[in-house]
Parts: sequence; structure tokens; C-alpha cells
Amino acid sequence: MADLSGSAVRGGDRTWRYGLMSRIALAVLVAIIFGIAAGTCGLAVFAASSDAIAAWILAFTALASTAFGVFMTFGLIAFERTRISLTTGADGTSLDATVSAGHNRLLVPRFRTVRLRAGEIRSVERRREIVRLLGFSTIEDALSVVTAGGERIGLFSSSEMAAIHLPVDEVAAAIAAAAGIGVTDGGTVLTTTDDLYGAASSTWTERPLDAVSARKARAAALRTFQIIFGLMTLTFVLRACGA
Repeated sequence: MADLSGSAVRGGDRTWRYGLMSRIALAVLVAIIFGIAAGTCGLAVFAASSDAIAAWILAFTALASTAFGVFMTFGLIAFERTRISLTTGADGTSLDATVSAGHNRLLVPRFRTVRLRAGEIRSVERRREIVRLLGFSTIEDALSVVTAGGERIGLFSSSEMAAIHLPVDEVAAAIAAAAGIGVTDGGTVLTTTDDLYGAASSTWTERPLDAVSARKARAAALRTFQIIFGLMTLTFVLRACGA
């Protein structure tokens, strides 16, 4: 099983999931975050008798680290459970998937199971989404299928700038080939989402942008990525200098 996409082939069947090494790396990161939270909490207790202000700052840092660790744990669960398969049986090829379906107010991820015979798929559609949230933009590739009865089923969305992602083009092409149809490109759209774990919308109502607007929206998303990357790099440098 290869990393990143984690695509596996067994006979005529195919399965895509987040790669094993990526999931292990995320699990190690979660452990490190909780370790930092525990260490900071210990320092807060130690400092409580001598410096109350420092103790409160350390306690707040420990609480924030713990909250971030819990959120990353939810992300790890989503990466672990997400799976898309094409399986061949006596009645032909079927799409069998477990995918993210949003989350509740506590950010606990929800999941949905998709079981659909390839012959029931009327359309396989992908699009590029410029997602705006809190004034920032990100670029995501989203994949959905439409059934013969007209129901759209969002499968997953994958950030173009993320190190861990699923191969939208590869999955789309394989599902379309199994259904005996082509992949429909929905172009680039502006949209919003509150999902954090790669759920794809099942209501594609946004109109595609024209070429000029799409380039501008993509440029804005790239600037967002550059700003975030620059701030992260600066944080690491300052920490290294402080150490």
C-alpha cells in the first residue's frame, strides 16, 4: 500500500485511503502535542507556589495544547476511517465507501456509508473549490457522484496544499471507468464550508467562475497559503532562537 493516497489493488478490486505512514506520522504528532500539554501542566503546578501569573499562563497553554491535541485526534480518526473501494462481485462492480459527513458542535467527526452499484451511477463529477473562511481562502478538489435517480452523493474533498490527501483524479477516473462513463469537470467555484475533515457537499448549486475570476480566486488562495507558511516558519525560527 503506497503512502499519501494509500491506493491498494487486490485482483480487480481497488481501495483508496490515507497512507499508513501518513497516519502513523499524525499519530506521533498527536502524542507529541499531548506530551507538551502534560509537561506544561506540570510546570504550571510547580510554578503555582512562586509565581501565580506564570502558573496561569502555563495552565492556559496546557489547556490550549490539550484542546488542539483532541482536535488532531479527531482528524486522525477521520483519516483512519475514510475509505473508498471499488469491489467486483456476482452482480458487477460496486462503490463501497466510508467518508466524512461533517461534525457536531464539539468537532467530533461524523461519517456516512455509501454502497452503490456502478451501474446506478449516472455521473461522476469533480470540481475545484475556492473555500473562503474568516477572510482566508483555500483550494480544494471535490468529488461527487450522481445516481440514476438524480441523487448527488458527495464523496470527499481534498486540499490541494495539504501534505496528506487522496488522489481525486485517480479515484474519479476509476469510478467513471467502472460505470462506463466519463468524468465531468465542474470548473472552479467559490463556496463556503464549516467542515474540517474532508466532507464533500451534496448540493452543488454554485455557478462556475469564468477564467479570469478563477485565476484571481486561485491567486488569493495561494497568498493565504504563503502567509500561513510564512507565519509558521517565523514561529519556528523565533522558538529556535529563544532556545
